Amino acid sequence: MVSLGGALALCGCATQGERSPWPGSAATHPGHGPGHLSIAADTAALPLNLLIAQRDDRLIAVTPRGQIVWREHQADPGQVFVSRTGRTLVIAEPQADVVVLRRVDNGLVSFFVGRRHDPGSARDRLDDPLTASETARGDIAIADSGNCRVLLVSPESRRPPRTLGEAGVCTHSSRPLRFSYPAAALPASGGELVVTETRPARVDIVGGNGRLLRSVAVRGFSAPSDASEFNADAIIVADRTDPGRIEELDARSGGVIWSYARGAGPGALNDPSLASVLPDGDVLAVDSGNDRVVVIDRLSKAIVWQYGHTSVAGRRPGYLDDPGSATLVPLGGS
Repeated sequence: MVSLGGALALCGCATQGERSPWPGSAATHPGHGPGHLSIAADTAALPLNLLIAQRDDRLIAVTPRGQIVWREHQADPGQVFVSRTGRTLVIAEPQADVVVLRRVDNGLVSFFVGRRHDPGSARDRLDDPLTASETARGDIAIADSGNCRVLLVSPESRRPPRTLGEAGVCTHSSRPLRFSYPAAALPASGGELVVTETRPARVDIVGGNGRLLRSVAVRGFSAPSDASEFNADAIIVADRTDPGRIEELDARSGGVIWSYARGAGPGALNDPSLASVLPDGDVLAVDSGNDRVVVIDRLSKAIVWQYGHTSVAGRRPGYLDDPGSATLVPLGGS
């Protein structure tokens, strides 16, 4: 095992032999047999397969028709995102205080950050990392929530992590840049990061140079989760409450562009952990408390696609148990 910058380690790599006979990884398999959608009003709602992380230690990939084409055991998969190639998973394990990179096809851990079940604020430690994702430069952005900082780690070099914010200083400020309990740090266009602060609710746009470009208060949110950019001027964020809601906000003024909220009935959300805008403009939402992942039509605000049975947890095909994240799996490359 090779130590990198006192904080990182490598332990395994992929081989050409793990390639699938179809484009991309095993998680991009086109599927066969019957699907398991609860609502299938629009089976074309997803342009690609979907990787879903569940807090009962499961990762699965499903087709737009709801067929399970890949599965893997993964302890504590808080949030899972997919690399640009579609062949590597970037996994935050908040309870274990680590972030790991795993290859889809052989399950090997190729990279990790932190020391398992040994939290801390030094460069080789994490404390409750809530999200980890790959930036356009290939770095891994980690929302190290317990330390109130964001780390940028390069799997390809021996450089120590780059730190945004100050460990242990849990307050929002622009100069110096500081965060108040960041729940997510997700990549945006132009090398920027979208950082979700939770106490109080705030979304920041941080430039590639580490400077705060814009910051907006998320009015009326008590538990903002995983804000992300969907165009240069707008962001989307979920409120992890019951009933929950989703809002698209102007990235400069914080004004509401679009919102989804139902107080009751089959469309009501419960503890939604993530929302993202699909290429056609519809909204993908992880409705954690209702044990489902849904697609919401932008115009009608109807749920037009659903995997998982509402408020019925399970492990059989078609059922989910407290899903934490869902992300499209790109066909990618090597």
